[in-house]
Amino acid sequence: MEKLFEEQLNCGQPLTKDVLEKSENKTYFNGEKKQVGDIVLFAMLMGELIEKEGEYPEQPLELITLNERHFDLFEYNKKHQTLHIPIIILKK
Repeated sequence: MEKLFEEQLNCGQPLTKDVLEKSENKTYFNGEKKQVGDIVLFAMLMGELIEKEGEYPEQPLELITLNERHFDLFEYNKKHQTLHIPIIILKK
């Protein structure tokens, strides 16, 4: 999972007290509080496929924040890789 976020980890700046205090969102996707020194990572979380009669199936995506401590919560499927933001799913 670290390889997926390599660019963000290498370019990201650790959170400072000042930045964290000014931040509107002080928690990660899983509700854990952000901490000084964290490198905040971004990913697209793929939700469950939604199928409605007479419509094309829909695969919802949500932009989330996480950090290295959360890698074990997610899985990655290569077929969904796009641009620079990894697309991940929750582990089952």
